[in-house]
Amino acid sequence: MRLLAAAGVLFTCVVVVRAQNPEPRIWQGVYSTAQAERGKTSFNSSCLRCHGDKLQGNTAPALSGDRFFTTWGSEPIASLFAKIRDTMPPNFGTSIDDQTKLDIVAYILQTNGYPGGPGELTQNGTDLATAQILKKGEQALVQNFSLVQTVGCLGRGPDNTWVLTRTSDPLVTRDDAPSAQSLASAATRPLGTRTFRLLSAKPFSPESHQGHKMEARGLIYSEAGDERLTLTSLRMAGNCTE
Repeated sequence: MRLLAAAGVLFTCVVVVRAQNPEPRIWQGVYSTAQAERGKTSFNSSCLRCHGDKLQGNTAPALSGDRFFTTWGSEPIASLFAKIRDTMPPNFGTSIDDQTKLDIVAYILQTNGYPGGPGELTQNGTDLATAQILKKGEQALVQNFSLVQTVGCLGRGPDNTWVLTRTSDPLVTRDDAPSAQSLASAATRPLGTRTFRLLSAKPFSPESHQGHKMEARGLIYSEAGDERLTLTSLRMAGNCTE
């Protein structure tokens, strides 16, 4: 009986640990196998000669292995899609529609070991905007004083302060300012329900962006009743009419 009781306690502890550290969304299947197969066909006809038959890189950078994670690690999938959508393929007279490019993203994810799931990756789905590219076993833990990125609506707070309202849940990032692709993906990211007080906002001329949807990056501090970002970047990403 004692053994069974001990086993029960151990099982409970394991369940609690797993609940506290759920597998990142990208490892739960964000694209379908059929979508990746379509992407492979399109990749082989339009991208292979520059990126290699195994995405190892040729005249263009590798889209697999260490180079892939160095470039895209911690970024939402939308940043990768924005790069492909807006700049690929270059100067070859080849026209590829956005859906086909999204299929190619699914194939890139498959090549890097991410599993398929029951549904397809879509341009309007939340997975594209929020699922982060993480290595197996890696957790994007948002701890106090982590460098994060988020989007929200810029407004004035009390005592001549600035706040970001309707803010999405922050994502850990490695970069203190967004790339063009990251900023493009921020424009599609849905707003949320949180409010952050912004510190060090003055250098970013917040007066000219009041009421706009902003991509914010900075060091996070989050406690009950006190959520703040010490800004490293504040860039316009759209408007707040959605």
